[in-house]
Amino acid sequence: MGTSVQRTSNVMDIYKLADAYDMPGDTVDGMSPEAVHEAVGRAVKRAREGGGPTLLEIKTYRYKGHSMSDPAKYRTKEEVEEYKDRDPIEYAKSRLINAFNVSEAEIEVINERVKKEVDESVKFAEESPWPDDDELLKDVYKQEDYPFIMD
Repeated sequence: MGTSVQRTSNVMDIYKLADAYDMPGDTVDGMSPEAVHEAVGRAVKRAREGGGPTLLEIKTYRYKGHSMSDPAKYRTKEEVEEYKDRDPIEYAKSRLINAFNVSEAEIEVINERVKKEVDESVKFAEESPWPDDDELLKDVYKQEDYPFIMD
């Protein structure tokens, strides 16, 4: 998890791996909510029209290490701060306030609604029974008699 792509692959642009599967691929600025929305929209439209899958490499940035034991010495504080200035959540909040005249109070209502939905989803998941074993491969393969499924 802590190994850079440069040390593990000859292909630095992951989206180019789509070529090996004869499918379109694209790279997306994951720090831009609009760019992600547009790219996913194009991929969904293509799939719904029968064009198959699209590989999207959505590039984001994490502010902390992979774990508590990761000191993240492989990047500078300035780099982290530069990306924090581009935080997609803060960007979306700012855009709502400045472009759509949404108030801080309205944003707090949205935040509370989302928190409630997440809490309810976690509760549902934790209280739900484990699925039956026969659910494991259900809806994974389009081809029902895929030859590599072994019982």
